[in-house]
Amino acid sequence: MKRVLTILVAAAGLTACATTSPGGDLASNAFDYEPQRSAELPDRHFGYEMRSDAGWNGAMIYEATAHSIDVDFTFSGNGSEVAAALDMEEPYLNEGVRRFTGRSEDGRDVFVMLQAGPCGDGDQSYFATLVIGGERYRGCASERAANDRWSNYLADWMPAIDLCMVELRHQADHVTFAYSTASGTAVRMADSAGNRWECITVNDARVNAVVPLTAVDVRLGEADPIFVRSEMPARGNACYVYETVREADGTLIGAFGYDSCAGPRAPVS
Repeated sequence: MKRVLTILVAAAGLTACATTSPGGDLASNAFDYEPQRSAELPDRHFGYEMRSDAGWNGAMIYEATAHSIDVDFTFSGNGSEVAAALDMEEPYLNEGVRRFTGRSEDGRDVFVMLQAGPCGDGDQSYFATLVIGGERYRGCASERAANDRWSNYLADWMPAIDLCMVELRHQADHVTFAYSTASGTAVRMADSAGNRWECITVNDARVNAVVPLTAVDVRLGEADPIFVRSEMPARGNACYVYETVREADGTLIGAFGYDSCAGPRAPVS
């Protein structure tokens, strides 16, 4: 089922980094951050919620300090309650997945890996693998934030994305945004030169229109992240750090690209 996001129009262009080619010599420094429009929200609102049909649940909450991002981990299941402080494994997004390591308060090693993709019934955006004291758990995870990224609902947008990429005859090399309309879905796409289009579908069955966009026509949260279909871009000269997006069987769907030039809480300006 389509999720209708709250959309605001920003009367400004994308950041210079956000319009560079999605290939690039990617920054390897660790960063992870809430959506751009969450900058003024209370602490302890960003992280991940995890659960499994096997009966366990967990959470990771980010705590930003002057020098680092600490991750508070909790787990409940099988009669066990676990609390741990985790670190993000570096290089960040190595092999396109998020990894976290630490030790529980009772001395057990804790490992968490999040792989982006449609988990469960497709309503959660990550596959979660946990190893606590040598015991493995598998489930799903969703980003927890006061505002959603458009990418959290990629499974909803995929039919329209594929229609629009064919309609543009692959002129566009990445998606910057998608949202629901009265008739279907609107997909925003761009190429490596910074040209941008909005493609509008009808019931995700056919393309109704493709409209070129100007530099001032930007939606809040656009390009946070970008999405590259069917490939994991190689390292090159741009600002992006990439995360693989996969099906449950490991089939590659594409990759999310996060702009490390803009960094945490960067304005769309």
